[in-house]
Amino acid sequence: MRALLPVAALLGLGAAHASAAGLDITAEHRMRALSYTGVRPAVAPKEAMSFLSQSTRLGLTLKNISLGEARGESQSMDIAVKFRAVGVMGSTTPFVPPFNQAANQYPSTAYTPFLENAALVTHGLGGLPWDVTFGRQSLSQGSGLLLDDNGAGLSGVALKGRLPFWGMRAEAFALTAAHPMSNPGALDVFGGTLELPSEGTWQLNQLFERDKRDQIAAPAGCPVVPGGLGAGCTVSKATRWFSSLRYQLRYGPVVFDGEAAMQRGAAVPTGLTPAPGHVTYNGNAQVLKAKWRQIFYRSKTTGRKIEGFARMSFARGSGDDPSTPTTDEAFFPSHGKRFDGLEREGFGEFFAATPYDAFGGLSTATANGLQRGTSGIIVFGLGATPPAWHGIVLDIDYFLYQADRTNGSGRSLGSEMDFRIRHDIQDRFTVRLSAALFSAGGALSPAKTSARRYMLEASGKF
Repeated sequence: MRALLPVAALLGLGAAHASAAGLDITAEHRMRALSYTGVRPAVAPKEAMSFLSQSTRLGLTLKNISLGEARGESQSMDIAVKFRAVGVMGSTTPFVPPFNQAANQYPSTAYTPFLENAALVTHGLGGLPWDVTFGRQSLSQGSGLLLDDNGAGLSGVALKGRLPFWGMRAEAFALTAAHPMSNPGALDVFGGTLELPSEGTWQLNQLFERDKRDQIAAPAGCPVVPGGLGAGCTVSKATRWFSSLRYQLRYGPVVFDGEAAMQRGAAVPTGLTPAPGHVTYNGNAQVLKAKWRQIFYRSKTTGRKIEGFARMSFARGSGDDPSTPTTDEAFFPSHGKRFDGLEREGFGEFFAATPYDAFGGLSTATANGLQRGTSGIIVFGLGATPPAWHGIVLDIDYFLYQADRTNGSGRSLGSEMDFRIRHDIQDRFTVRLSAALFSAGGALSPAKTSARRYMLEASGKF
């Protein structure tokens, strides 16, 4: 990170000469000690792995650079640069399946800095109440079900602002989402969000993907080709579009967040089948989260409210129907929220499921991490957080996983019990210790094996 110091010095010098400008510096570091037993529950004997995972960010923003006035309104610009470095230390190599899926998101995993953000942000350009961002930026659409940069940044243009009626807000973007180090320009995404505040907040999200990568679609539509990409039809390009409706509500002690989405589209096959038509997409997904805050008593010494929390979650993504060989019903956006640094993020500390994929499976030859013929994931979760004790918080969560579609016997993917102990100091420094106990179901492992994940994390931000 020493190479970043001259950059900070140059931006600081620029701030001294820019009209009404200021320099904001943000920093974040996280280290995790991780130990896995049964990395891939479907594989015997159990595979063990342990390592130290690190993630560091340094953000530099030259803010409020005056651009004069337009239509009687002031215009300004920010120049934002954010560096990130991710990497591991340990005696084992973590980027073998299934860890390679997370590692493939980043230009470098050798703990050397890369640009997560490098953007110009204009405010009030042309006298209009819009913010326009040009360049590499962090972006998430809705809850991240359809699109998220996963901490690697996306390149393109995004604008957001207020509409002149009903307090509505809107956002639109055009981005290149493919990894710049692997296949430049192979995946373009376009979309937008319309937000309407009411008793809660309604969001209508629309996303289009133009995918020019060689890939597999409709797993039941074509035979396995020796030496090919796998089971299904090889396609040279695909167009997919996603629509979702999200509703968020805070009402007294209740917090609710729900999103329902559908997927449509078509792909051009490169093989002899299916002939003469296209492969089509027809999937759907739903995610619901609710949290209840309960006040137990008020401290006699400090007067603070002593609170606990209960939570519930449900998520479902449709799987592929083998009775429709040229239609792929598996809901699977290319860049949904799936990763947090070099580890997964989802429902459960170990399985970390999303409605479309999960950690661990038989191999990463399948995009969803599950065994062939198994797709779509259903998650049900319950959790509780008792009142804190001297600032120490205990979280307990239970998750039950099922496959939406499977060609085997049974649909159970397994269950997981998570325990977390954490201590936060002024939202700046956090220490967290967690244990995840996973039991595989018959649809994931016929032997119904078990797996464990233990983690000690220290993180700080400024």
